[in-house]
Amino acid sequence: MQIHCDFPGGNIEVAGVWGQTVWVRPALRDTAGNWFYWAFCVEGAQGKTLTFHFNESWLGYFGPAVSHDRQTWTWCGKDSMSEDRKTFTYSFSPEETCVYFAHHLLYPANRVEKLARRLQIPVTELTVSNGGNPVPMLCFGEGENIILLLARHHCCESTGSYVLEGVTEYLGHNLPSDYRVIAVPFMDMDGVLRGDQGKNRIPHDHNRDYTDAPLYAEVRAVLDLVKKKPPKLSFDFHSPWHIGEGNDHVFLVRNLLNSEGQDAFSKILAKECKGLPFPYEADFDLIHFERWNQMTPTASAHHISLFPGVELSLTVETAYFGTEDRPVSQENLLSLGNRFGKAICRYIKKTS
Repeated sequence: MQIHCDFPGGNIEVAGVWGQTVWVRPALRDTAGNWFYWAFCVEGAQGKTLTFHFNESWLGYFGPAVSHDRQTWTWCGKDSMSEDRKTFTYSFSPEETCVYFAHHLLYPANRVEKLARRLQIPVTELTVSNGGNPVPMLCFGEGENIILLLARHHCCESTGSYVLEGVTEYLGHNLPSDYRVIAVPFMDMDGVLRGDQGKNRIPHDHNRDYTDAPLYAEVRAVLDLVKKKPPKLSFDFHSPWHIGEGNDHVFLVRNLLNSEGQDAFSKILAKECKGLPFPYEADFDLIHFERWNQMTPTASAHHISLFPGVELSLTVETAYFGTEDRPVSQENLLSLGNRFGKAICRYIKKTS
């Protein structure tokens, strides 16, 4: 039997194996402080029942995410884990030679290429990362006004990538003629592939790199684009803290730019999301200077909001798990993104 993280996005430290119990913990690597992301593969455990024990309560409401191909992800279910959310148990069938487990639903990088094929557009290259990896970008539309879509400044936050995909797909079929889209699904390409935490990376993470001298190639490239032609609308898709309270929902992180426009967009988005199994509701929005929203000038959304001509620049936070009656799934995240794209188009029409 082998327990490893040798795949894109893999992250685990195995502290020990005693009988049928495996003790594991997230690999923090260059993270300052603690964080919760983990993803690992078990091979050669056919017919066994194993219990995995974490050092902290790093399981969500529905147990671990599970996959056999890293493309389709589901939840093991809350019955698979202990009440303290530190332990889960899995019985491997005789046919299960390779099973992947993760903190949440991972986003395979090849989904970007599949999306581009559906939209019949090329995958272009934003830049080459510090680690030498091509950073994909999707661009389409002929208009003067730019909609900028970003995700994975914190590389473990994969729910944002699903929402960005849904937004991009909707806009790919419904983009107003005077607009064009620039979408960058992986702002920390190296971290996505390595399976890093990404948040609070030493000396600072990608979402604190919007300075006069950025450390990371992706941020430098986006800043070059923004300086050349600031976007009219910019959305940066994230996932929040592990679990609990507002972190179980979808919310906008507000700033000081165009409060009236933010209110209008929020109302449109909430209306579009009615009836969704995993909706946005404005009640959970984080107002400027509330809790951790301290308007950090080196963060993406706030920094871009300072450029002339920018009408909206918002961070969008999407929960890892949701709640029992409003759960996160791949389908629900894509549906949310689709409605988000529709809300963008309605906002443009309303404010034109």
